[in-house]
Amino acid sequence: MSSSYWELLWKRAKRFITRAERDLGERDYDGACFNSEQALQLAIKAVIYRIFGMKVRVHSSKALLAQLRNMLYKSGRIDLAEVISDLVTTYRRELELLEESYIESRCGEFEYLEHQGKLCVDVTKRVLEVLMRVEVELAKTSS
Repeated sequence: MSSSYWELLWKRAKRFITRAERDLGERDYDGACFNSEQALQLAIKAVIYRIFGMKVRVHSSKALLAQLRNMLYKSGRIDLAEVISDLVTTYRRELELLEESYIESRCGEFEYLEHQGKLCVDVTKRVLEVLMRVEVELAKTSS
């Protein structure tokens, strides 16, 4: 398993969240939502790959989080699986907004507003922080 692949995914995720923050500052709320969602997808894929060695080709952040949670349960990491479950429960509506923006921000019939752009960026940053902590914890115990 190549460590450079998960590092590349995290590098890309960080680039997307940086773009989302820039878009927010430039009042491009469609871009802020789309780039936030891309960051989230890549970060989840990075965690799954680093810990489980699996390349995932799903384009749904909610499905990816569910897959990560299920893999954690199966591997006996109930504590971390519940962290992911709590994350999904806490941010259910925001995750739906992010997932919707994957399509809608590019070819939908409406534009995202400032509060939606801010929400997408803020929630993504919070979820990325949790994913980083989960990944670090898993890396410590699997070494």
